[in-house]
Amino acid sequence: MAKKKILWVEDDEEIISAFKPLFESKQWEVFSASSAEKGKAMAGQANPDLIIMDIIMVGEHGYAAIEDLKKEAGLENVPIIVFSGVTHRWSETSASLQDALVTEACEFVDKAEKPEVLINTISKYLNE
Repeated sequence: MAKKKILWVEDDEEIISAFKPLFESKQWEVFSASSAEKGKAMAGQANPDLIIMDIIMVGEHGYAAIEDLKKEAGLENVPIIVFSGVTHRWSETSASLQDALVTEACEFVDKAEKPEVLINTISKYLNE
């Protein structure tokens, strides 16, 4: 069985490193990008089964990237999970609450949650 591919757009490499063993134990292959711009470029090449998107990043915020990805041919049906602490840090981003309400992301998982919450949410969308 082919590994499921996950594109994780996150500017904090430590978060990805902390989760990587959990992902590998599920036989998920993780590609990471440190900015929304890099994530959008990588998405077309990586052909991911699922995308995890942070919101507060240098440059473009994650909600704008989600909007662009959902317009991209071949990516419009790829589930996107927002994994962010943005609700506690609105002042640090140009993203607004309105952006959050209209995003086409499937789920929102707060970074303050236990790791199992993110793992279970991913599993749900990868049908595992």
